[in-house]
Amino acid sequence: MILLKKRAPRIREKRIDTLNAWIGPADSAVREFAGQEVVQRIRTFSQSSNDDLLHALNILCRIEKSATVIHSPRGCAVAALYHKVAQGRGNWIVTNLDQKDTIMGADRKLRKAVTTAYRTYDPEVIFILSSPVAAINNDDIQAVVDELREELELPVIPVFVTGFASRNALTGYDIALHSIFRQLAGGRESGGRNGRVNLFSVAEHRSDLQEVTRLLTALGLELNVLPDNASIWTFVEATEARFSISLNHDADNYLGTVLREEYDVPYLEIERPLGLEATGRWLLDVGKAAGVGQAAAELHRQESVRVRRELGDFTLSGIRVYLSLSPSTALQVAKLVEESGGEIAGITVPHLDVLHIAQLKLLASRHPLLQVHIADGQPFEELNILRRFAPDLYIGDGAHTGQVARLGFPVVSLEQTRILAYNGTLNLVQRISVALKNRSFGERLASVTLPYKESWLQRSPNWHIKKEVK
Repeated sequence: MILLKKRAPRIREKRIDTLNAWIGPADSAVREFAGQEVVQRIRTFSQSSNDDLLHALNILCRIEKSATVIHSPRGCAVAALYHKVAQGRGNWIVTNLDQKDTIMGADRKLRKAVTTAYRTYDPEVIFILSSPVAAINNDDIQAVVDELREELELPVIPVFVTGFASRNALTGYDIALHSIFRQLAGGRESGGRNGRVNLFSVAEHRSDLQEVTRLLTALGLELNVLPDNASIWTFVEATEARFSISLNHDADNYLGTVLREEYDVPYLEIERPLGLEATGRWLLDVGKAAGVGQAAAELHRQESVRVRRELGDFTLSGIRVYLSLSPSTALQVAKLVEESGGEIAGITVPHLDVLHIAQLKLLASRHPLLQVHIADGQPFEELNILRRFAPDLYIGDGAHTGQVARLGFPVVSLEQTRILAYNGTLNLVQRISVALKNRSFGERLASVTLPYKESWLQRSPNWHIKKEVK
């Protein structure tokens, strides 16, 4: 149990050489990962960014029959409101730490919050989510956990989020999943193989999960889906599966790694099934692993005929597209754009790491001078770049699309949009077609003044990105 020995996993910068701040051509990005160690950059000014607490909550709020105690001031718990309002799920309580608690400690408040969650929600598991304030305060959360487990006779699982150990917010996914397996799943001796296949779904669109499930069940696979909508027993069953399938290794890499290294469950690290050709490769890889390669090939042939017929004469010929998406999504959408005759004007991703080297090399081989911008929550840099590049279409994840639309060109947001597999491809193409045909909204917004001074927009976009000095 080497990976699960410590109370939290290694941060992504150390585990997979995650780069969080960078700008330059694609071939230079490849060279960044060619050496013994990736040279980290920092920003001397950061406009905004996500944090690991938000992503840890995104995992925990999806666990069935659970309750989460957020051990923090109430401001840190505001993120939980998003999951409650937007998704209608998640039972949580905040300990509401104040100034006195940060000095004297808040063990009593924590015990009260956990017992209140137990009485209110009758959960099968209670998570205690730490926070930056609790980390600095050095509350003995583990002592409270040990005491309450015995008293309440159910799993009470501490999730040690600090908010400052890593600059990559997806570390929150790793921490939450690490904590669950460390406390629940047991060791290698927990059992044999149950015949199921793990399907990793970390915050996927519900329709995307339905589409992928449709394809895999058509191949005769019995699925164990986690962590979305999973129970605590789903994680135990995951340790005895035949193999695991990735839908987005940006989010689920640590989950697959733990199951492979600690429980000998093979992990298919394959590209996202996004776009017709990529979906075919994904389905064939899964089919080979499951011993149904011929059936997978026939299913792809049938679906491809249908999708191509529905796509008709769709083309992006002459259209320059700028992408601002997660790395795995951006690299696949780039292929889809080029397969449709379009041109990639530039790419912004929140991070890059060793998981993306193969796809990055392919991109650099086609477009060595294509600008790659690594930034999480830095719209001031992105708008600077977009003003210079003036693309015909912008495809983003929703975070900055409101500001980008003020530049006047069509915008497509993939937030809360189905994009995976065959039906997802059709939906994405439809969204793009509508945006290109209806330009009046962007043209009207172009009259709205940007929030940035001209002096900044005249500077180089990498003005605040510096090499980290150790």
